[in-house]
Order: sequence, then structure tokens, then C-alpha cells
Amino acid sequence: MSILELIELPEALAFSAVCKSWCSAVTAAGIPRYCTPWLMSWAHLVEERESQVKTRKSDSAVTCKFRHLLDVDKAYDVTFPKGCFVTCCGSSHGWLVLVNELCNLLLYNPFTSDMIPLPPITDFTFVEAVYDDKQGKLDGYRVFNRGPLYDANYLATFFYTKAVLSCRPSKGGNYILATIHNDSNWVSFARAGEDRWQVVSTLDMNQGDRYADCAYHNGRLYTVTYYGIVERWTLDEANGPTKERCGGDWGGVRVYDLQARTFEIIFPLHVSERLINPPPTEIWIIPNME
Repeated sequence: MSILELIELPEALAFSAVCKSWCSAVTAAGIPRYCTPWLMSWAHLVEERESQVKTRKSDSAVTCKFRHLLDVDKAYDVTFPKGCFVTCCGSSHGWLVLVNELCNLLLYNPFTSDMIPLPPITDFTFVEAVYDDKQGKLDGYRVFNRGPLYDANYLATFFYTKAVLSCRPSKGGNYILATIHNDSNWVSFARAGEDRWQVVSTLDMNQGDRYADCAYHNGRLYTVTYYGIVERWTLDEANGPTKERCGGDWGGVRVYDLQARTFEIIFPLHVSERLINPPPTEIWIIPNME
């Protein structure tokens, strides 16, 4: 094990700035495996959007604040390429899952600048792209052929709830990305190199339940609903995803997730509550489950 694998990320970045050979050494070592969690904030972007017209797109690259948990008073500015950042809906294995201005998901490594596009939103059968008849430009999207025409940039702020990776994308290229989306009623996934989404599960909107969270553990995808139903999914079956119910007698679950996630370690703060006659709130700090 090299020294570079033992130091924290700020030190690794400083190490890489010394010269080209040191930068190459840092790149070869990758993100330090013993990386303390980081917090990512884009609150200023939300405030800017609230004061502007919903359909206005960014005219420049977006910059977010990264804070190291061992030195929270110091912030690092990380700039994302123009058009690729509207919001972030997940972080796994050193990669961020971003939603771009076309409301499509993409994987982005903020330290190597590597970017991997994921299947477009139009691959979901219930999403229709609407184009301007004269100029051929995208006007927006319609969901289930009803309701308003959503501007792509606006729909990007709420269409995807959560996204998780099964493994690091650079690890053999056999990763799977799963996402909760469409008002938290749907769970879908895409494999590495594929240009289509596969639906895992849908919930009846009239039943009132929604997907609260999802996570990978030991090669399986786990989902939990707000009614407390826990399901374990196997996504590599030839006949499609298979489900095993693990529990569902919790009464109700509320999950408050640190949207500013870490890169090497998922660091969510889960708050569970029974919705009827709740006992004192339970809080768990859950480390990386991989």
C-alpha cells in the first residue's frame, strides 16, 4: 500500500499540484481509500433559481462548495462543466450522480473530471419530449401525456429522488446504477454501457406509499418505502429483477439524508419515526455498506 492511499484528499490534491510526475502518481493511486467524508453544498444555486424564472438555464459553469469534516470551516470550490449540473441525487464510490440541464443523469468524478452519460429521460416510456416546430429546439417534457409542459431544467430539480451505484465505474465497467424517480413511485436501473432504463418496481399512486430510500449491500439492491416495507432485489436475473420482502412492520419511516454526500463513503443521517404514537426518535450514522 502506497503512502498516497493513506493520506486525506486535501493532502493528495496538494501533492498532485507539486509537479507533473507527482500529479501522475496521485492519478495512478486514485482517490485515497481512507478518505474522511466530505459535505457538498449547492444552497446558493437553489436561492438563485428561486429568484429567477424557472426556465432560465445556466450561462456558465456551476461551482459548489466542498467541506472536509475534519476542517469544516474551510471550503473548497469545485467547478462543474457548463450544463452538467442542476442538482445532485447521489454519491457512490467517489462518483457523483448529477442531473444535467436536459434532465438526464450522468456520472461525474469531481477530482478526475471523468464523465459518464446515462440513458436519457426520454427512454422512460411515460416521458415525451416536445420540440419547437420551427427551430427544432427542445421545449420541454410531458409526463404521462397529461398535465403541464415541464421545462427540462425545472423538471431536473425534482424528477429524480435518489441514485446509487453498485460499484466503482472504473472497476471492470460492470456497474449498475439504480434510481428512485417520478415522484418516488418508480425504481429503475441501467447497466454499464447500456442506453436504456429497466424498470424494477412501480407503486400505485393511489395507495399513498412512496419509496423513501435505496442502497446497495453485498451485491443486492435494497429499497424501503415510507410505510416501512423493505425489499431486497436481485437485478442480474435473466428473466428480470426478482424481489424478496425483508420487512414491513415499522409503521412508517421518514428519512432525512445528507444530500451533501461523501465520495468514498456514503454518510447519510437516517431518522426513523413511527408515525402513530412515536417513541423517541432514533438516529443512526451509517458508514459505507460495501
